Amino acid sequence: MKLIFETSLYVLALSLLTVTTNAQLTGQWPEVDKPPPVNDAWTSLVDLSKLPNAPLSKGESDCPKNDEFCKWSCTQCTRNDSDIVFCPNTNDWGLSFDDGPTAFTDALLDYLASKDVKLTFFVIGSRVIENPQTLLKAFNAGHQIGVHTWSHTHLTQQSNEEIIAEIKWTEEAIKQAVGVTPKYMRPPYGDVDDRVRGILTQLGYKIVMWDRDTQDYLTGEDKTFKAEWIEGNFTQWVKEPSTTGHISLEHDLYEASAARATYVVPIVQGAGFNVKPVAVCINDPQPYVENVSLSTNSTLAKTTTVETPTPTPAALSPTTESPTESPTTEPPTAKSVVDTTTSSALSLTNNNNLLLLIFMMVIGSFII
Repeated sequence: MKLIFETSLYVLALSLLTVTTNAQLTGQWPEVDKPPPVNDAWTSLVDLSKLPNAPLSKGESDCPKNDEFCKWSCTQCTRNDSDIVFCPNTNDWGLSFDDGPTAFTDALLDYLASKDVKLTFFVIGSRVIENPQTLLKAFNAGHQIGVHTWSHTHLTQQSNEEIIAEIKWTEEAIKQAVGVTPKYMRPPYGDVDDRVRGILTQLGYKIVMWDRDTQDYLTGEDKTFKAEWIEGNFTQWVKEPSTTGHISLEHDLYEASAARATYVVPIVQGAGFNVKPVAVCINDPQPYVENVSLSTNSTLAKTTTVETPTPTPAALSPTTESPTESPTTEPPTAKSVVDTTTSSALSLTNNNNLLLLIFMMVIGSFII
């Protein structure tokens, strides 16, 4: 009797562990990689009358002659009160990865943990609902989590209401997955102007750009692009004189690009830079709406710079980001919301499973 019960309890524990590990978010979510439906309550959070009257862009090449509305993707124009482009300290380097979490993020997190390195992940809402457990792993490891929209769209081509929906749906997914609401975001393609800035700042966001672009997204889209060019870029960048630190752009969307961190981190640290999340490098101890802080401790590795191939000239431009195909800008309908409920939310599942396991152990003590 005792042996049978102990065996049953062991099997139950394994099954509960499996459910906990694979738990998904609950509720209804928009269709992935499509513009999410607008929400009047969210739209009301922004005073639309205070927004600059910048016209909607017609495409990536739609650059005004006199950049009145400071479109970064055209001229790298920035606004000091909202935009973060580099780390102010010359010895700091804000490593950042966009477009996850994906199947390749997990191995990246394992490597970063082995080196005690923390950085920033700007995540896509569509990826969060697919891989919430990976995002939780990143958050629990002390990495900064930021918003990168729901569908990776060009924000200057979207209406005010659509921009708000892109942000808030992603917020909701992150909040349910890890329990916090980010205060930092990165616009896909660096596509931001004063109208978009006005919306984002009213929603409480700081906008993070970059001053070093690896163009590593090409590893998944251009067969002529060599992955070793990524660390080649870093080898050159760390040698360049600068009056500031840097924020670099990488992607964990593709396996090849995510895997290059094993080369990049030693290069940056070996040159004497402190690798930090973006919020830490600008001395912001609280990157979330909730009272949750990031560690200000950074690791300075005692390594030597790795010799790698010379970078491609195009990779020195900070103006381009992953050219993921933009989804249609037609207003979404109710059909764009799909039910992705597969189990309880992660925290609720953990609690319920723990209570059930304790209950079974108590019952077992009487039987035994």
